[in-house]
Amino acid sequence: MSRRHWPRLSSLLLLLCGPSALAQWESEPTEPPPAEPANTVAQEELPLDGESEVHSQVASFAITKLRDSPAVVTSMTGEEIRNSGARDLMDVLLQIPGFFFGVDTQGAVGPGFRGLWGYEGKVLLVVDGKELNEQLYSTMQLGNELPVELIERIEVVRGPGSVIYGGNAELAVINVITRGVQGSTDLMVSGTYGQLAKSYGRRGLTLSGRKVFESAPGLSVFASASMGQGQRGDAEFRDFFGNTAEMGGNTRLNPTTVQAGVGYKDLQLSVLYQRYATSAIIAFDEVLETPSASDFESFHAELSNRFRPSERLEIIPRFNLTIAEPFRDADRGSEFYYEKQVMRLRGRTMARWAALDYLQLTGGVDVASDQGKLKGPANVGLQTPFGEDGTLSVSYLNVAGFVEAFSENPIATVVAGARYENHSDFGSSFVPRLVLLRAFGPFSAKALFSRAFRAPGIENISLGADVRPERTTVYELEGTLRFGDNHALSANAFDVGVSDPIIYSYDAVANEEVYRNLGRLGSRGIELDYHIKGSWGRAALSYSFYAPSGRNDVEDYQVPGHSNAFTGMPTHKASLSGSVKVMPWLSVNPTAVLVGRRFAVDVADERGNSPVEELPTQLLLNLYVRAENVGTQGLEIGAGVYNLLGTNFRIAQPYNGGHAPMPVFSREFLVKLTYLFDPGMMEQP
Repeated sequence: MSRRHWPRLSSLLLLLCGPSALAQWESEPTEPPPAEPANTVAQEELPLDGESEVHSQVASFAITKLRDSPAVVTSMTGEEIRNSGARDLMDVLLQIPGFFFGVDTQGAVGPGFRGLWGYEGKVLLVVDGKELNEQLYSTMQLGNELPVELIERIEVVRGPGSVIYGGNAELAVINVITRGVQGSTDLMVSGTYGQLAKSYGRRGLTLSGRKVFESAPGLSVFASASMGQGQRGDAEFRDFFGNTAEMGGNTRLNPTTVQAGVGYKDLQLSVLYQRYATSAIIAFDEVLETPSASDFESFHAELSNRFRPSERLEIIPRFNLTIAEPFRDADRGSEFYYEKQVMRLRGRTMARWAALDYLQLTGGVDVASDQGKLKGPANVGLQTPFGEDGTLSVSYLNVAGFVEAFSENPIATVVAGARYENHSDFGSSFVPRLVLLRAFGPFSAKALFSRAFRAPGIENISLGADVRPERTTVYELEGTLRFGDNHALSANAFDVGVSDPIIYSYDAVANEEVYRNLGRLGSRGIELDYHIKGSWGRAALSYSFYAPSGRNDVEDYQVPGHSNAFTGMPTHKASLSGSVKVMPWLSVNPTAVLVGRRFAVDVADERGNSPVEELPTQLLLNLYVRAENVGTQGLEIGAGVYNLLGTNFRIAQPYNGGHAPMPVFSREFLVKLTYLFDPGMMEQP
């Protein structure tokens, strides 16, 4: 077996067993070489995005360099994220083609992708191999949600991922890789303070440390803790009834994140605890007298290992436990009282066989047991039983099998795979995928066909009438032209069609939430991505265009009088980010995002007419200055201003549910201090 296949196997380990396993696979069993400290890699010595060094399995069971991944993938390194001054995932996703945001009930903010609303079960968030979408509604929350100081890399699959990840990866996958146990022994502390015009914007403290035991080769531990407070903004919100409220002091975003893990050779155990305490001055469609609280609390644990029965075969088992209480309002006197708990036990086993030097086969099984229960009384506030029969607890079993063949040959690299799932309530789903990749000198091309699905969550089932998975078909073409290692232009075209989408609606009169399968959605467009890098720094320019395509007959997502637009989502988005090295230790980092007009649609009046409010094209401009090794090795100081122009930036509800546009991205002045103590770096001359 050729050695060129070992990086593919090692990167499989990166996704399945944790980042530390990659170094263990590629090193000798007895004396692994010291890893380069993650925060001190000389990024300017690597080609664009470090692609020649970074392997990934975010888009395939096979392991490829990011540039050869069988999907449309955008990657941002930790260095790029720190240079940009990104405060959270919203700041990062603004720079990635296709992504925008919408506001949902009770002030929650989620992602839209390529014009389609992706908040519930359509966009998957993965942190160090742990899927963070909650299991009741399958949502992910955005805004001051994760400590960016701990992020080493973000990989975004701009396209379906159901064959790899299942029913919460219909449109896109966001894969976050944190410090973990990779790298050397070190200790990091970081503090952040942001000031809005009327009050603080955010303040937080993060501690992280890891220890590599030289006396016990292969043994390492890590731990981190982050606590913070934040606010959605300090602007004035006005609902469609004319009522107003100040967001400052009424829209808290307070995260607490704790991580820990231990690894010994191929055996890895890691845990993640997160509590995201929020409040909102907006309910479903109007201003409240006092803020309503919603807490998202979850615990994730993962145990994994790797076995190699032979040189050409490896087997990786993984076991996961998740316990979560999303959207919790424990005040039984509140009209928004909600207190449900969900637990997921999941076991996955993957076998990988290098059958031939040019053919790799992967197969496995994925079994998940979900249990939901009420922790308080039913029919109080928003808390309802699981179904009309008054059931207080439910249990579902999901069994899946998957296969993939990855073949490299002189004509084209071919990736073919499929996933079959069977859920104990709504039955089976089958999704295939076929990808062709070909390079012609500096030009490379990808042709992708994928089927995907969104599986109903526990509450989608209990609040719906015979809800079943929605089905998606995606066609993509991508071409990349490279002008050397540090200069690249990519363009891709896509067509997305969604059949029987799961549609949410709220009946304000009956105070009821309802889910149903209804109609069809489609999106079609293009995305451009240009990167350049040199000794002076780096720059990235991207552009996205997406518009409805085919038959779009879901009234909730239509804009009256504007058939070429989706509710709440812009048709055009462009972003420009740069990092200019003024001195070897000082960089200036501007970011500009231009967002096209959007439309907010109110619920229909007595005559059946839905009022439409147009949100104009707007520019968000940020400027961040970063100074490294200030006075001593490892001390970093950053300062920035966000929304430099003071734009009154609002995001709309991506369906006509009656929620008025909500202000976000208020102007904020921020300072950050970070100190990294790395004994290995201290010893260098």
